[in-house]
Amino acid sequence: GTANGPPAFGSDSQPRHRRLSGRGEWTPWGGWSACSSTCGDGASFRTRKCIRFPEEELCAGQARQYRVCKLHECPGSSVPFRALQCSLYDGKPILGGQARYQWVPFHGAPNLCDLNCLAVGYNFYYTFGRVLDGTRCSPDSQDLCISGQCLAAGCDGILGSGARSDACGQCDGRNDSCLFVQRVFRASPPSPGD
Repeated sequence: GTANGPPAFGSDSQPRHRRLSGRGEWTPWGGWSACSSTCGDGASFRTRKCIRFPEEELCAGQARQYRVCKLHECPGSSVPFRALQCSLYDGKPILGGQARYQWVPFHGAPNLCDLNCLAVGYNFYYTFGRVLDGTRCSPDSQDLCISGQCLAAGCDGILGSGARSDACGQCDGRNDSCLFVQRVFRASPPSPGD
Protein backbone atom coordinates (compact mmCIF):
# COMPACT_ATOMS: atom_id res chain seq x y z
CA GLY A 1 0.00 0.00 0.00
CA THR A 2 0.95 3.65 0.21
CA ALA A 3 1.85 5.61 3.33
CA ASN A 4 -1.08 7.49 4.89
CA GLY A 5 -3.52 6.49 2.15
CA PRO A 6 -5.55 3.69 0.68
CA PRO A 7 -3.70 0.65 -0.63
CA ALA A 8 -2.28 1.03 -4.12
CA PHE A 9 -4.35 -0.54 -6.90
CA GLY A 10 -3.37 -4.15 -7.43
CA SER A 11 -1.40 -4.43 -4.20
CA ASP A 12 -1.62 -7.50 -2.00
CA SER A 13 -3.59 -5.59 0.59
CA GLN A 14 -6.49 -5.14 -1.88
CA PRO A 15 -9.45 -7.23 -0.72
CA ARG A 16 -10.17 -10.11 -3.09
CA HIS A 17 -13.68 -11.31 -3.79
CA ARG A 18 -13.85 -14.94 -4.72
CA ARG A 19 -16.78 -17.21 -5.39
CA LEU A 20 -16.53 -20.53 -3.65
CA SER A 21 -18.64 -22.49 -6.12
CA GLY A 22 -15.67 -23.81 -8.11
CA ARG A 23 -17.78 -23.39 -11.24
CA GLY A 24 -18.34 -20.39 -13.47
CA GLU A 25 -21.55 -18.37 -13.35
CA TRP A 26 -23.85 -17.42 -16.21
CA THR A 27 -24.69 -13.87 -17.15
CA PRO A 28 -28.44 -13.19 -17.52
CA TRP A 29 -30.01 -14.37 -20.79
CA GLY A 30 -29.94 -11.87 -23.64
CA GLY A 31 -33.02 -10.99 -25.68
CA TRP A 32 -34.65 -13.38 -28.16
CA SER A 33 -33.53 -13.19 -31.79
CA ALA A 34 -35.90 -12.66 -34.68
CA CYS A 35 -37.73 -15.79 -35.81
CA SER A 36 -35.98 -17.98 -38.40
CA SER A 37 -39.09 -17.84 -40.58
CA THR A 38 -41.53 -15.16 -41.72
CA CYS A 39 -44.58 -17.45 -41.57
CA GLY A 40 -45.53 -20.83 -40.12
CA ASP A 41 -43.10 -22.52 -37.73
CA GLY A 42 -39.68 -21.23 -36.87
CA ALA A 43 -37.21 -20.84 -34.04
CA SER A 44 -35.59 -17.96 -32.23
CA PHE A 45 -32.69 -18.09 -29.82
CA ARG A 46 -31.03 -16.20 -26.99
CA THR A 47 -27.55 -16.47 -25.53
CA ARG A 48 -25.67 -15.97 -22.29
CA LYS A 49 -21.99 -15.99 -21.35
CA CYS A 50 -20.10 -18.06 -18.80
CA ILE A 51 -18.00 -15.90 -16.48
CA ARG A 52 -15.32 -17.85 -14.63
CA PHE A 53 -11.86 -17.65 -13.15
CA PRO A 54 -9.17 -19.70 -14.97
CA GLU A 55 -9.10 -22.41 -12.30
CA GLU A 56 -12.88 -22.82 -12.26
CA GLU A 57 -14.91 -25.35 -14.21
CA LEU A 58 -17.21 -24.31 -17.04
CA CYS A 59 -20.77 -23.29 -16.24
CA ALA A 60 -23.40 -26.02 -16.11
CA GLY A 61 -25.95 -25.84 -18.91
CA GLN A 62 -26.05 -24.38 -22.39
CA ALA A 63 -24.96 -20.96 -23.64
CA ARG A 64 -27.74 -20.89 -26.25
CA GLN A 65 -31.45 -21.58 -25.82
CA TYR A 66 -34.04 -21.98 -28.58
CA ARG A 67 -37.79 -21.55 -28.54
CA VAL A 68 -40.57 -22.15 -31.03
CA CYS A 69 -42.05 -19.09 -32.67
CA LYS A 70 -45.42 -19.70 -34.30
CA LEU A 71 -46.34 -17.10 -36.84
CA HIS A 72 -49.37 -16.72 -39.09
CA GLU A 73 -49.90 -19.61 -41.49
CA CYS A 74 -47.94 -19.44 -44.72
CA PRO A 75 -50.04 -18.85 -47.86
CA GLY A 76 -51.17 -22.07 -49.58
CA SER A 77 -49.07 -21.17 -52.62
CA SER A 78 -45.81 -20.97 -50.63
CA VAL A 79 -43.08 -23.60 -50.97
CA PRO A 80 -42.40 -25.68 -47.82
CA PHE A 81 -39.19 -24.62 -46.04
CA ARG A 82 -37.26 -27.85 -46.67
CA ALA A 83 -38.32 -27.91 -50.34
CA LEU A 84 -37.10 -24.32 -50.71
CA GLN A 85 -33.70 -25.32 -49.28
CA CYS A 86 -33.39 -28.24 -51.75
CA SER A 87 -34.40 -26.04 -54.68
CA LEU A 88 -31.45 -23.73 -54.01
CA TYR A 89 -29.26 -26.47 -55.54
CA ASP A 90 -31.35 -26.85 -58.73
CA GLY A 91 -29.19 -26.72 -61.86
CA LYS A 92 -25.91 -26.67 -59.92
CA PRO A 93 -23.28 -29.37 -60.56
CA ILE A 94 -22.44 -31.73 -57.70
CA LEU A 95 -19.25 -33.71 -57.07
CA GLY A 96 -17.51 -31.97 -59.96
CA GLY A 97 -19.79 -33.63 -62.52
CA GLN A 98 -21.44 -32.02 -65.51
CA ALA A 99 -24.95 -33.33 -64.85
CA ARG A 100 -27.41 -30.89 -63.34
CA TYR A 101 -30.52 -31.89 -61.43
CA GLN A 102 -33.71 -30.57 -59.95
CA TRP A 103 -34.02 -31.42 -56.23
CA VAL A 104 -36.94 -32.20 -53.92
CA PRO A 105 -36.86 -33.24 -50.23
CA PHE A 106 -36.12 -36.88 -49.46
CA HIS A 107 -37.52 -38.01 -46.10
CA GLY A 108 -36.26 -41.62 -46.08
CA ALA A 109 -32.70 -40.95 -44.87
CA PRO A 110 -31.65 -41.69 -41.27
CA ASN A 111 -30.76 -38.18 -40.06
CA LEU A 112 -33.91 -36.05 -40.17
CA CYS A 113 -31.93 -32.82 -39.86
CA ASP A 114 -29.65 -33.37 -42.84
CA LEU A 115 -30.73 -31.64 -46.04
CA ASN A 116 -31.39 -34.84 -48.00
CA CYS A 117 -32.63 -34.05 -51.49
CA LEU A 118 -33.82 -36.46 -54.18
CA ALA A 119 -32.84 -35.85 -57.80
CA VAL A 120 -36.13 -35.59 -59.72
CA GLY A 121 -36.42 -38.44 -62.26
CA TYR A 122 -33.45 -40.33 -60.79
CA ASN A 123 -33.07 -42.98 -58.12
CA PHE A 124 -30.62 -41.25 -55.76
CA TYR A 125 -30.50 -38.55 -53.16
CA TYR A 126 -27.71 -36.24 -52.06
CA THR A 127 -27.04 -34.70 -48.65
CA PHE A 128 -26.30 -30.99 -48.84
CA GLY A 129 -25.22 -30.57 -45.21
CA ARG A 130 -27.76 -29.67 -42.53
CA VAL A 131 -31.14 -28.03 -42.88
CA LEU A 132 -31.50 -24.49 -41.58
CA ASP A 133 -32.47 -24.05 -37.94
CA GLY A 134 -36.23 -24.03 -37.48
CA THR A 135 -36.92 -26.59 -40.24
CA ARG A 136 -39.44 -29.27 -39.24
CA CYS A 137 -37.81 -32.66 -38.64
CA SER A 138 -40.40 -34.32 -40.89
CA PRO A 139 -43.64 -33.23 -42.57
CA ASP A 140 -45.84 -34.92 -39.93
CA SER A 141 -43.87 -33.69 -36.89
CA GLN A 142 -44.01 -30.52 -34.81
CA ASP A 143 -40.37 -31.05 -33.75
CA LEU A 144 -37.74 -28.70 -35.20
CA CYS A 145 -34.13 -29.09 -36.29
CA ILE A 146 -31.59 -27.00 -34.38
CA SER A 147 -27.85 -27.34 -35.08
CA GLY A 148 -28.45 -30.68 -36.79
CA GLN A 149 -30.52 -32.17 -33.94
CA CYS A 150 -34.24 -32.87 -33.93
CA LEU A 151 -35.66 -31.22 -30.79
CA ALA A 152 -39.15 -31.35 -29.33
CA ALA A 153 -40.57 -28.27 -27.64
CA GLY A 154 -41.44 -28.56 -23.97
CA CYS A 155 -44.68 -27.11 -22.61
CA ASP A 156 -42.62 -23.95 -21.94
CA GLY A 157 -42.03 -23.54 -25.69
CA ILE A 158 -38.27 -24.10 -25.23
CA LEU A 159 -36.81 -26.64 -27.66
CA GLY A 160 -35.14 -29.55 -25.91
CA SER A 161 -36.16 -28.46 -22.39
CA GLY A 162 -38.11 -31.64 -21.67
CA ALA A 163 -40.66 -29.61 -19.67
CA ARG A 164 -44.05 -31.37 -19.43
CA SER A 165 -47.38 -30.46 -17.92
CA ASP A 166 -48.06 -32.14 -14.59
CA ALA A 167 -51.36 -33.70 -13.45
CA CYS A 168 -52.54 -30.23 -12.40
CA GLY A 169 -51.92 -28.76 -15.86
CA GLN A 170 -48.92 -26.72 -14.66
CA CYS A 171 -45.97 -26.60 -17.03
CA ASP A 172 -42.98 -28.27 -15.36
CA GLY A 173 -45.01 -28.48 -12.14
CA ARG A 174 -44.64 -30.91 -9.25
CA ASN A 175 -48.29 -32.05 -9.01
CA ASP A 176 -48.70 -29.88 -5.90
CA SER A 177 -50.91 -27.09 -7.19
CA CYS A 178 -54.13 -29.11 -7.61
CA LEU A 179 -57.07 -28.99 -5.29
CA PHE A 180 -58.45 -32.49 -5.10
CA VAL A 181 -62.09 -32.66 -4.10
CA GLN A 182 -63.42 -35.95 -2.83
CA ARG A 183 -67.12 -36.52 -2.39
CA VAL A 184 -68.62 -39.62 -0.92
CA PHE A 185 -72.12 -40.54 -1.97
CA ARG A 186 -74.04 -43.13 -0.01
CA ALA A 187 -76.96 -44.74 -1.63
CA SER A 188 -79.59 -45.44 0.99
CA PRO A 189 -82.60 -47.56 0.27
CA PRO A 190 -85.76 -45.54 -0.22
CA SER A 191 -87.83 -45.32 2.92
CA PRO A 192 -91.26 -46.96 2.92
CA GLY A 193 -93.87 -44.72 1.45
CA ASP A 194 -91.58 -43.05 -1.12
